Amino acid sequence: MKIKILCFGKLDKNFFAEAFNDYSKRISKFVDLEVIELKEEFVGEETKNAEVNSKYLIEKLEKLRDYQVVVLDVKSKQVSSEQVAQIIADNKNYKSGKLVFTVGPSDGYSQTFLNKYSQKISLGSITLPHQLFRVILAEQIYRGLKIINNEKYHK
Repeated sequence: MKIKILCFGKLDKNFFAEAFNDYSKRISKFVDLEVIELKEEFVGEETKNAEVNSKYLIEKLEKLRDYQVVVLDVKSKQVSSEQVAQIIADNKNYKSGKLVFTVGPSDGYSQTFLNKYSQKISLGSITLPHQLFRVILAEQIYRGLKIINNEKYHK
């Protein structure tokens, strides 16, 4: 199975990078993980930024057509760790074995982007810095893989 995280920005704080790298190493025992970091554009007001960056994100996702896209969006349905595990398991067992999680730009996604992709989830309704969210996403992917494999860690 292959999992990609498509996100904006880099991990430039050592403690975030160390935490993410730790989870990435753990995840690699189960699946191939790749992070694709995009440069966020700031061209004016929030709506315009969202449009420009969402268009860029769509272009990148077009190159990953054989991947199931999971959009992480704070305004979408909140999911539990077990539900994250189920998304991963369903993809692994019944679909392509290729999954991409998208972490949007700081000004959010455009409505065009949100309309294009049907699977949207939220890991909570709080606002987090992108770097911290990436660590949390990696932890949830790892937790999901442990749940799928009935391995101790989840609780």
